[in-house]
Amino acid sequence: MHIDSHRLVGAGIAHSQSPNQGGPFAAGTPDTLIVHFTAAASAGWAIDRLCDPTPGARVSAHLVVARDGGITQLLPFDTIAWHAGKSAWGGRTGFNNFSLGLEIDNAGRLRPEGDHFVNWQGQPFPAGEAVVAIHGNESQPSWWHRYPQVQLDVVHDLCGLLAAAYGIRWILGHEEISPQRKDDPGPAFPLDALRQHLLPLAHYAPSGESPPV
Repeated sequence: MHIDSHRLVGAGIAHSQSPNQGGPFAAGTPDTLIVHFTAAASAGWAIDRLCDPTPGARVSAHLVVARDGGITQLLPFDTIAWHAGKSAWGGRTGFNNFSLGLEIDNAGRLRPEGDHFVNWQGQPFPAGEAVVAIHGNESQPSWWHRYPQVQLDVVHDLCGLLAAAYGIRWILGHEEISPQRKDDPGPAFPLDALRQHLLPLAHYAPSGESPPV
C-alpha cells in the first residue's frame, strides 16, 4: 500500500468519489488525522451516506475502513472533506480545514436486547461483538461495538502511512474535537495506544491551549 498523487494504491483498495467536498488544503495542512466510527451497520451504508449528493447531506470523509480491513477512499488527500463539523481543539476551530477524516466501520454505542445487542438503528449485533467500557467524556459504563483485530491492524498501518506522507502531527478522536456532540471512536478503540506508537512525541494540548509549532 502506498500513496500516488494523493490516492491510495494497493491490493483490495477501492475508490469512490464523494461530491461533498471543500477546496484544496492550505499549505502546511493537513496536519491532523481525525478518527471516527461510522455508527452504521455496514461499511457500504456509511459509504453511501458519505457520498450522498443531497444538498442537506453535506458529509464526507477521506477513508472508510471495513470490519474485514477493506479500504475505500472517497476523496484525495489534498482535498478538504466535511467530517469534523463544529469542532475545536488546541486553540483552533473548524477542523475540516486541517485534517484528514478516517471513518472506521463500527456501530458505536450499543444497548442489550434479549440475547443480543442493537445499535441506534435497531440493527442486531451478536453478544460477542459487544464490550462494556466507560467513555472518557462520561462517568458510567455502557456497551460499545468491538473493533476486530484485522481492522485495527489496517487502521494502524494506514495511519502510519498518512503520518509519514503528510507530516501528521496529531491523531485525534472526533470525541476530542467535538466533546459535547460526538463520542467516536469510543472507548473500544485503542486511540491512546495508536498515537503513542505512531507519534510518541506529540503533545496533546488541552482544549483551549495552542499546540506547539
